[in-house]
Amino acid sequence: MLHGMVLIAMVLSIVRIYPRPGIEQNILEVLESLKGPMSSLADFLGASIAVEVGENGAICYLERWGSHEALERHLCSPLYCRVLEAMECSCRSPEVEFFEVTGVGGLEKVEKARIVH
Repeated sequence: MLHGMVLIAMVLSIVRIYPRPGIEQNILEVLESLKGPMSSLADFLGASIAVEVGENGAICYLERWGSHEALERHLCSPLYCRVLEAMECSCRSPEVEFFEVTGVGGLEKVEKARIVH
């Protein structure tokens, strides 16, 4: 459940970019600028950005989609070209992964686990 809503399937896209020194902020700004235009796309469920700490810290960009078709349209779009441009700023090969999620839990899963154990 996500905010009280049961999702049958969701597709996650996770991109890890290893920025060259000094351009981390530029990459973050590019990825952040995508959120507004993407919010109106069909089956777009949200995006988030996280920065890993440490010497080889990556910028992790996560997108959530309600269907494979919506994700595939996005992968061919001019907006995704901006993600590809950000990936080109990686000092080592960026990592791109896609996951299909068929079950989603929330805080109630934490509560249930803590009661059982």
